[in-house]
Amino acid sequence: MRAVFDKKELLVLLRDFYQLTGLRAVVFDEWGMDILSYPQELPSYCQLVRATPEGEQGCRLCDQKACRQARQERKTLIYPCHAGLIEAITPIEVDGVIVGYLLLSHIVQGADEQAEWERARSLCAGYPIPEEALYDAYRQLPHTPYAVLQAACDLLSLSARALCQVHMARLVPGSLPERLNRFVSEHLAEDLSSERICAALGLGRTSLYELSRETYGCGINEYVRRLRIRRAMELLTGTDLTNAEICQQIGIADYNYFFRVFRRQTGFTPQAYRRQFAAEK
Repeated sequence: MRAVFDKKELLVLLRDFYQLTGLRAVVFDEWGMDILSYPQELPSYCQLVRATPEGEQGCRLCDQKACRQARQERKTLIYPCHAGLIEAITPIEVDGVIVGYLLLSHIVQGADEQAEWERARSLCAGYPIPEEALYDAYRQLPHTPYAVLQAACDLLSLSARALCQVHMARLVPGSLPERLNRFVSEHLAEDLSSERICAALGLGRTSLYELSRETYGCGINEYVRRLRIRRAMELLTGTDLTNAEICQQIGIADYNYFFRVFRRQTGFTPQAYRRQFAAEK
């Protein structure tokens, strides 16, 4: 496990989220296994589905698929679950490392209740559940209009990003991802060749590549570029440093290269980015 979660504080967050939205929230670890939820008890509909071996497996596979997709796209996703309900998931990142996921589950929009029920009934037809019991449980689920769901997803995304800042989620001290992240961050203005990072962490090139892919979803050189541009964005909006001084602080000696990479990653030139976003502060 790459992260430590403050479950006591997280539970307060999930409870508050439920009080505001009426939606059940779940925290998954990096492997897609649920570690905390509020309310803890599943709604009757999901209890019926999970009471069958096929439904239980369907739930697990659905959760893990959603986690994989959120990891790949690195954004909040709204999707239909295997049992005909709607769910939303967003990744939890700590210093660029995805360490878990926040999920909103068991959602019915209610815009066309009959059509939504027919879809759920059809998807659950292969599970040995009496249709009358399934329908009664389905009717007990609260309705969440799409506008409310979208607002809840915005809150979910903001909450996930805030977990690192308030230390509800952090990398395990001394773990390889934590050591890699700390070394790169502390030496951003210096040479960060693969050879130097390998020597500092005691890794071979293949192991470093695999660690970077697993931790950041890209090669180490690409991650270093991303981190340098992210730091440049902070310096452009938060300081009066010149572009040359910023290049020096982020370890890029060639200004023309910095200009090209910055524009490719942000869609702005450094000067345009400073004008646009420094003025908004």
